[in-house]
Amino acid sequence: MHIEIIGDESFDQQPRAYAEYRLFDALSQVIDTDHVRHARLVLRRPKLQRNGDGVSCEVIVEIRDADVLRIRATGDHPYAAINRAMERITGNGAKRAS
Repeated sequence: MHIEIIGDESFDQQPRAYAEYRLFDALSQVIDTDHVRHARLVLRRPKLQRNGDGVSCEVIVEIRDADVLRIRATGDHPYAAINRAMERITGNGAKRAS
């Protein structure tokens, strides 16, 4: 599995390393990582901020049998956006809400 973390210069190495760790951990909970061809996580600061959200996190996972998983989440800071996206991947967000 190849993991790629993308973000502009406003994101230093620490949130990128955190994103890589969390993405690998989340994927390993829900799929055999040998079946993942490529996983990309993109951090962005939206040009127009709405609802107080300052960072978006988009995750695109390409699985060997040509399936693609696409998730988007937002948060006030990179860690919040990353955590929300990972909760969506693992399904833990639904469990916390109940």
